[in-house]
Amino acid sequence: SGLATARTFEDPALLQAAREAVPWARLVASARAQRPAVAQPAPGAPPDVEELRALLGWFKNEFFTWVDAPNCDVCGAPTSAVGMGVPSPAERRGRAGRVELYRCAAGHVTRFPRYNDPGVLLRTRRGRCGEWANCFTLIARAVGFDARWVLDVTDHVWCEVWLPAQKRWVHADPCEAALDAPLLYEKGWGKKLSYVVS
Repeated sequence: SGLATARTFEDPALLQAAREAVPWARLVASARAQRPAVAQPAPGAPPDVEELRALLGWFKNEFFTWVDAPNCDVCGAPTSAVGMGVPSPAERRGRAGRVELYRCAAGHVTRFPRYNDPGVLLRTRRGRCGEWANCFTLIARAVGFDARWVLDVTDHVWCEVWLPAQKRWVHADPCEAALDAPLLYEKGWGKKLSYVVS
């Protein structure tokens, strides 16, 4: 469930693993380079919008990979979807609720478990919007942001981050590296949202 996913964002071991995966000092230095000298934060100030923008860019461009159809695990060739499989015990431990099956031209079948455990996603670093949002929300919380996971039951997941300087929750979609663009789905994609839960 979404609540079970959100609870994992508080696990101390997962937060530590996420901190170790992020080149945070480099991202902070990059964010500070974008600010004029008079707008530099005080030492020890919580991360803000520029750090969040740097984190989103790093996550999308360096850390995570979008997967529509995985390449074959055996030969590396492109695959086509052939159906669904039952999660194995190991896949269930990674909170995979379903497993997509893909076949290459040589006939090899590749499993693509849709993991929900952000700790597993720190290792696999691939998936679609659900995996991206689960892993990014954990990472954002690990580096000091107050972040929450957002589910559109129509078919999308993203997150929101509280920015103290702006005193508001700000839309942050790691799949798009989109920041403060909450109308992206309805206006940009033409999506008809039905019910959104944070």
